[in-house]
Amino acid sequence: MNLPVSIAVRTAWVAAFSATLLLNAHRIWAEGGYVQPRFSQPISQTGRAQQAMPPLPGALLAGGPAAAQGNQFMDAGGNSIVMPANYCQGCPGGYGPAYPGGYGDPMGIDFGGCGTEQCGPHYFDISVDAVFFAAEELFDNLGNFGAITAAASAPRILNPNDSAGDFEPGWRIMGRYDIGALAVLEATYMGMYDIGFSNRVVSTQVTTSPPDTPFQLVSVFSNFGQDPIDGLDQGEVYALRYESDLQSTEISYRRYWVGKNPRVSGTWLAGARYLRMTESLVHNVEAFVLGVTDFSMRSWNSENDLVGFQFGGDGNICLRQGLRIQGEAKAGIYNNRFKFRHVGEFPAAGNAPADFDVSVEGNQVAFAAEWGVTLIADILPSWSVRAGYQALYLNSLATAGGNVDETNISNTALLTQSHAIYHGFHSGIEWIW
Repeated sequence: MNLPVSIAVRTAWVAAFSATLLLNAHRIWAEGGYVQPRFSQPISQTGRAQQAMPPLPGALLAGGPAAAQGNQFMDAGGNSIVMPANYCQGCPGGYGPAYPGGYGDPMGIDFGGCGTEQCGPHYFDISVDAVFFAAEELFDNLGNFGAITAAASAPRILNPNDSAGDFEPGWRIMGRYDIGALAVLEATYMGMYDIGFSNRVVSTQVTTSPPDTPFQLVSVFSNFGQDPIDGLDQGEVYALRYESDLQSTEISYRRYWVGKNPRVSGTWLAGARYLRMTESLVHNVEAFVLGVTDFSMRSWNSENDLVGFQFGGDGNICLRQGLRIQGEAKAGIYNNRFKFRHVGEFPAAGNAPADFDVSVEGNQVAFAAEWGVTLIADILPSWSVRAGYQALYLNSLATAGGNVDETNISNTALLTQSHAIYHGFHSGIEWIW
C-alpha cells in the first residue's frame, strides 16, 4: 500500500473512533448528566452510581468511605475527628461551604498579628501569673484587743479587721499536656507565703490626758479594765501580729467543647486538689506587774490541709480575633486534716493566768469553691497576655481568728467550722509551642 493510501486509511479510522466516543458521551449526558466518581461506589454501565449497593469498605487510617466522598474524616477507631476551629487570614466573612478555607469569622479583625487558634478553643502549654489576694472574714467575730485607759469612752486599739484585707502578692504556674484529641492533662501550683500584718501600740505615744502617760493600756480579756488581770492590764506595749500562707496544687483532666458558633468554646474539668492554709496570730503584752515590768504572750496557731476531688469547667467568648473573655468555676469536697495549738505565757505573779500549751488535731469534711473571669489577648503567634479577677472560698476550717475567746484568755476549746475567702487580681503570660 502506497503512502497516500495508508494515511487516508488511518485518518478514517481515527475519525470513526472519535465519533463513537462523542456518541457515547452524548448518551450518558442525555440519561442524567455527568456523575462525579465516588471511589467507594461502583459505576453502572449507564454511568450512574448504584445507590442501593452498600459502600465498599475503606481503610480507617485513610478516612474510609466518608473521606473518599469528601464528607468527614475518621480516626483509627472509626470515630469522626473534630478539627479545632482555626483562623484564616484573608478568609471572607460567613459560615458554611460557601466560604472555603476556614469558618470565616464575620467579625474577623486581626488583633495583634496573624496567628493560629485565635477564635476557637483556648489552647496554651504554659501559663505564669502574678496574683494579688486579700483574705476576708477571718476575724469577723473579733473586735479590739485593747483600749487606752479603762474609761467607757476611751479609744479602742488593735482591731485585726482594720489591718486584714490588704492585697498580698503570690504566684501561679500552670502547664498543660495533650493526651488525646481535645483532651489535656493540666497541673497547677499557686503559692502565697506572706499574708499578714503587724501592729504595735505604746502607751506613752497614744495617751493624751494627761499626755505621754505610761502603763495606761487595758485588755479586752479583762472587759477593758473592768476586771483587771495582772500581766494584761496596766500595759505599756500591746502588739498583734498575724502571719499566714496559702498554697494550692491541682492535677486535672480537661475535655474541650465547642459551641454551635466557634466563637464560644470551653472545657470540662475533673481532678484532684490539695489546699494548705496555715495561720499564726500572736498577742504580746508588756505590762506593769507588782512594781515591775513583765511580759505576757498569747498565740493561736492553725494548720488546715485539704485533700479531695473537684469538678468544674470554663467557657470562652471570642470578642474579636485574638481577644477573648473567659469565665471559670470549680468546686470540690475535701478531707480537712487540721491541727491547732493554743499557747499562753504569763507572769508568775498576782492574778495572772497560768501558762498552758494545748494542741488538738483531727479530720473533717470540708468544701472549697473557686470562680473567676479572665481577659486574654494574643500578641504573637505563640504568646498571649492575660489578666483577671478570681475568688476562693474555703469552709469547715479551724482558724486562728475563729478560736479567740475575748471573754476568757485561757479558753483552749477548739472550733472547727470557720471559713475563709481569698479574692483578688492576677496577670501573666501564656505560651504555646
